Amino acid sequence: MSVKVNLTPYFRDIVEKNELLEANGKTVKEVIEDIDKRYPGFKLECIDAQGKLYGFLEVYINQESAFPDELSRKVADKDEITILTVIGGG
Repeated sequence: MSVKVNLTPYFRDIVEKNELLEANGKTVKEVIEDIDKRYPGFKLECIDAQGKLYGFLEVYINQESAFPDELSRKVADKDEITILTVIGGG
């Protein structure tokens, strides 16, 4: 099962400047783990030591928010995942 993964510039150093990747998996977490096999360190940038998605990241599947429980959300062949970084300030 192949999905497309859109990435923000935050990840580009890890994934050799790619903006769009193809990955396999049945859940968002499996997709992240598949990317990590090709680009070691990717998972560490997404998932904390407790196995949760970092709070500064948002995941969308087919342009719809995957919140809550983003990592366990199911994905299907040809779905498109977008991983965004949330930037705050004040």
